[in-house]
Amino acid sequence: MARHEVVIHENTSSATRAAAPYLGSYIAKETLAMAQFASAVGAKCGRPAIQVIAILGGSFEAIEELEREALVRVHTDIGVVCGVITGSFPTADADFDPARNALELALRLDDTLRLDLADTVPQIVTDEDVTKLRVDNVMDLEEERPMNLIHGKHVFRVAGFNMVLSDEGAAAYLENALGTTFPLVIDEVVSKQLFKAHTAELLPGGDYKLVVKSRAGDAAGPLQTSFRKVKYLRVVDPEPPVPAPTITGIHGPGDESGTVSGDADIFIRGANLTLGETGTVKAQLADTEAIDNWADLTPYVYDCHDFDPEAIAIGSQAWDDELGPSGVHDGSSLRFQVTTPGGTATIEANVHIE
Repeated sequence: MARHEVVIHENTSSATRAAAPYLGSYIAKETLAMAQFASAVGAKCGRPAIQVIAILGGSFEAIEELEREALVRVHTDIGVVCGVITGSFPTADADFDPARNALELALRLDDTLRLDLADTVPQIVTDEDVTKLRVDNVMDLEEERPMNLIHGKHVFRVAGFNMVLSDEGAAAYLENALGTTFPLVIDEVVSKQLFKAHTAELLPGGDYKLVVKSRAGDAAGPLQTSFRKVKYLRVVDPEPPVPAPTITGIHGPGDESGTVSGDADIFIRGANLTLGETGTVKAQLADTEAIDNWADLTPYVYDCHDFDPEAIAIGSQAWDDELGPSGVHDGSSLRFQVTTPGGTATIEANVHIE
């Protein structure tokens, strides 16, 4: 059910105070921009937003032309368009004063909607009773001052009020002057007054708005929008160094003794063994020192992540065929070399042929 709230205040006008000692002001919780409205309508009807804007604009232009001929009431599915006089009159019989009055077109609730609210019991609320969303400031965690300054993809914290990101439709993003949005990665939600985030990508430097959408924790309330103007510095951080590989052991299936069987697969265990596109695995007989005698086993390396995230599996055909059956015998010592973008690691293992 929609929630309608009105702020009640005392009527200070001597002319109407006796008839209406109190007056009410309707609380508008959000103003929906035309572009956002058109996008939402387009998503429902399967049309692009620009076409929705053209249809709505053409419809209101037609109504304006009609109203220029004579003031009429145009009924639509969401309300009625009619002429209204704004401003105030000092007396009931005062003339229209262009300095204080204007004749404008307005979209108002039609009779059906107004009758739906006929039995609604009003509730007097104050500003303290209204659940509101607010974004106060943004601060980089590494360089706290000046505030509202974001340094590249560094983590920053956002402070505010009722920023409940778990609400339906809630979102947090940066928006540039053209209305283009850039998503934020939420690192930690500390509370509804504080969360930590960083930009998903490195953005061009300039002025942005950090926008938060939330229902302020009120599931039945409207989706509110609040923002804080921020400046974004394009800070390019150096890439972290690639860690060097280390090998902790080599063995055949089910054998942790440091030996490999002549007709079985080989498993090399260690850390940082991810080969990527530039990694290699080579092997040679331990008594062969010439570097060009290394046999390249990379084509025979296959994915072994289900077995061990930090293991490399090598098919037995690789070292049987590549090193030569005559060169590998029971008691031979094999030297294995793993090269990744971070460096090279080497280990030796004895061959056991049953």
